[in-house]
Amino acid sequence: MISNSHFPVQFGTVAIVGVGLIGGSLGMALKARRLADRVIGVGRSQERLNAALALGAIDLGLTDLSEGLAEADVIVLCTTVGHIIGTLPETLTQVKSGAVVTDVGSTKGAIMAAAHGNARFVGGHPMAGSEQTGVEAATPYLFEEATWAITPSAATDPDALHIVEMLAREVGATTLTLSPGAHDAMLAVTSHLPHVLASALMRQAAAVQGIYAETDQLSAGSFADATRVAASSPELWRDVCLSNRDALLAAFSGFRAELAVLEAAVAAGDASAIEAFFAAGAQAKRGWGKF
Repeated sequence: MISNSHFPVQFGTVAIVGVGLIGGSLGMALKARRLADRVIGVGRSQERLNAALALGAIDLGLTDLSEGLAEADVIVLCTTVGHIIGTLPETLTQVKSGAVVTDVGSTKGAIMAAAHGNARFVGGHPMAGSEQTGVEAATPYLFEEATWAITPSAATDPDALHIVEMLAREVGATTLTLSPGAHDAMLAVTSHLPHVLASALMRQAAAVQGIYAETDQLSAGSFADATRVAASSPELWRDVCLSNRDALLAAFSGFRAELAVLEAAVAAGDASAIEAFFAAGAQAKRGWGKF
């Protein structure tokens, strides 16, 4: 399945379950770099699969899961977190012996639990994407310079882990190996909470616009940056909230505590405390590793 030559790594037949933004981009990257002999897209809608085929994201589109997985050497699950959790146990029984299965879900604890210690399953999460959905938004460059989190279990086969690491690196990402718990705690703050806040801010702005119709005309760059991801899939974020409940609740608590500090300072008219609040945020931002 994996070539040991000095030519680009070959992953044999790759099946991508869910050919949307992430799955479509992965298929395009594999094909553009000639990393797979064949890319099979598996989904529920033949029309959507035909669109992926026309865009060059896959070589073949199938709506039958068993048929799509039968000959695959590597399977990448790119559906919603809830769908991955619900179907993973059955999916793992349908792959051929020796196949490697991974996923791109943005929460890992519940997905790893659903794998029941399967040695050939490796949890994964590329830190790439946007508020856009569908294969029409896919690009073969999506993963370049992105971090691809990998969350093996104690039972993970080292060979399976190596293959998933190479897959991520060959499409341009940098890998970071973490425990599922550490991944979920960090993502609750760096990804999940920001999406919640974007939706909450957008809901509040919409309420104000109900009173002052011109509100949208007074929104500029900071508002656009803060609310961009509010346009993301509601179903996707429903699943994220439910599958990463404990870590997200802890993030809510931490954010409320920070907001309470500023709220108290504003209520008291304490200029020094207000300035100190923003100074601490600015200092943390300057020391941040990315963005």
